[in-house]
Amino acid sequence: MTLLEKGEYDSVLVSLRRVTRVMKGGKRFRFSALVVVGDGNGRVGAALAKAPEAMLAIRKAEEKAKKNMFSVPIVNETIPHEIIGINTTSKVLLKPAGSGTGIIASMPVRSVLEKAGYKNILTKSLGSNNHINLVWATLDALKKLKTKEQQLEILQSQETKDPFEKYLKPTETKEQLKENQVKNQQINTETQKKAENQLKSEQQQKNYDKSSFKQKDNFKKKYKPNYKKPNNTSKESTSENPENNNQE
Repeated sequence: MTLLEKGEYDSVLVSLRRVTRVMKGGKRFRFSALVVVGDGNGRVGAALAKAPEAMLAIRKAEEKAKKNMFSVPIVNETIPHEIIGINTTSKVLLKPAGSGTGIIASMPVRSVLEKAGYKNILTKSLGSNNHINLVWATLDALKKLKTKEQQLEILQSQETKDPFEKYLKPTETKEQLKENQVKNQQINTETQKKAENQLKSEQQQKNYDKSSFKQKDNFKKKYKPNYKKPNNTSKESTSENPENNNQE
């Protein structure tokens, strides 16, 4: 019976570090643990956890790793094809190997592959050698693995799908065409009615403006005050005939 059938998982501690945080009262020390968990039969997971004590951090990381487990394809005790996993500045190359080769890898990569259930595999680190980044890179590579059956299914689905299908209009039946024509006619009539109503309202507003201006002009003409200029004829006559006035 495997560990999965028993309900148990095998775990390994990859890294345990003491980390500090500067607080108001001083420095606070904690422990950070990276744990890899697997059943040795195609299921693996990893997690990073922190706690004030080392054992608490390890236990917490194990519980988180069990929740993050995923299944991995195994073909003749190795991987089905070559793959590269990437995490930040770390890259891990995984290659399938024949029986009797063993796991040729560094400690963090080896811990992940052993817990997953692989026995023959070739690996190469192509970037940073940070333990945490290497673990996440190997997990990324394992998640990308696919068997031949899965690859064939993907190829068949891609062949059946037309790349220009989303740009093509779906074929319509006669009934659908008639319905669409009726809808278009209704929309056109509604737009025409709206345009006519708008023109009518504009014309009414113009007529109203003209009538209001006329009323104002009539009102001004009707009630315009008639200011009469004073008659200066009498003064002029007296000034013209001063002799007559003296004789009198």
